[in-house]
Amino acid sequence: MLFAKLNDLSIGGKGAYGIAASAVERKADLPTYLRITDIFDDGTLNLSELKSVDAPNSDKYILKPNDIVFARTGGSTGRNYFYDGSDGVFVYAGFLIKFSIDPEKVNPKYVKYYCRSKQYNDWVQSFNTGSTRGNINAQTFGNMEIPLPERKQQDYLVSILEPIDEKIKNNKQVNDNLAA
Repeated sequence: MLFAKLNDLSIGGKGAYGIAASAVERKADLPTYLRITDIFDDGTLNLSELKSVDAPNSDKYILKPNDIVFARTGGSTGRNYFYDGSDGVFVYAGFLIKFSIDPEKVNPKYVKYYCRSKQYNDWVQSFNTGSTRGNINAQTFGNMEIPLPERKQQDYLVSILEPIDEKIKNNKQVNDNLAA
């Protein structure tokens, strides 16, 4: 099987750090601020705790479909979120690193699912040594090698996993409604 570095599968060829700004209470006239704490381990969002950001240059940090962001430090190192545009408009925070996946080079959702795999989690854990807290910078994430089957195989894997994700999302919504 072939492998490709995340940088090579990304538009611009490298990761970008998010905006260094403080979160403010959520307001309709301000963009939503995506922070590490808003991302669950399974790559979904904690929609109940979202905040906004009020910074003059925040528009430079708005996620676009096929972007994936990675937590770069602490106990959440490696946690990631794939943005498809369906969760609203987000400005990503400074402790996140964004890669814009190029759909001409790879099925972007294949990268999303790879970054939820045991192989990916083992790679992240290899940076947690001894008593030190994990820390992976943009260069290291960019050099991460991703197994790259043929595009037809990528599309097939996504076609199997995506409906399962949708079913989990729907079940979670039903459970949340029942709990309320």
